[in-house]
Amino acid sequence: MLILVKNDIDMIDIEKEFMNSNIEYNLIAYGKEVLENDDILEIIKESEELQIERYFIKKDNEFIGILDFGMSSPRHNKPWLSLLAVHKKYQNLGYAKEIFKLYERLMRNKQVNVIQIAVHSTNKKALHFWTSLGFIKFDERTYEGQVFISLEKELEQVIL
Repeated sequence: MLILVKNDIDMIDIEKEFMNSNIEYNLIAYGKEVLENDDILEIIKESEELQIERYFIKKDNEFIGILDFGMSSPRHNKPWLSLLAVHKKYQNLGYAKEIFKLYERLMRNKQVNVIQIAVHSTNKKALHFWTSLGFIKFDERTYEGQVFISLEKELEQVIL
C-alpha cells in the first residue's frame, strides 16, 4: 500500500537525493544534472507561492516517489499535477502508474472533474506515459524559454 507523507523543508536531503537520482529530468527541467540545496529551496518557495501540496510516497517503509499537486493552476484555475517522480532505483516497476492512480482517487474524492499537467516538450518518455493514462493535449506554450505541452484528463465520477 502507498502512503502519502507530507514533504517539508526538513526533508530537503531526501528530496535532493530523489531529484538527483533522475539526471535526465534535471537536465530537461533545470538544465543541469545535479541540484543543490539552493535549487531545492527555490522549488519549495515556488511551490508555496503556487499553493502546491507536496508529498513523498512511501511503500514498505521506503520512500519511492514524489507527488506534488495544486488545486488551482496558474493559467487555467483547474487542479493540476505539478510533479510525479519515482526514484531511479524504483523506476520501471509500475510505481508511477500506481502513484497516479492514488492521485486520481484523491481528486475524485474532492469531486474534481478534470486534472491537468504540463510536460516539457522534449520529455518524450513523460508525454508517452501521460497519454497512455488518458491525458489529451489541449495547449502548447513557451515559458522561460522552454516549450511545454499542456495535457488534461477528464475524471469519471464513481457513483456508489
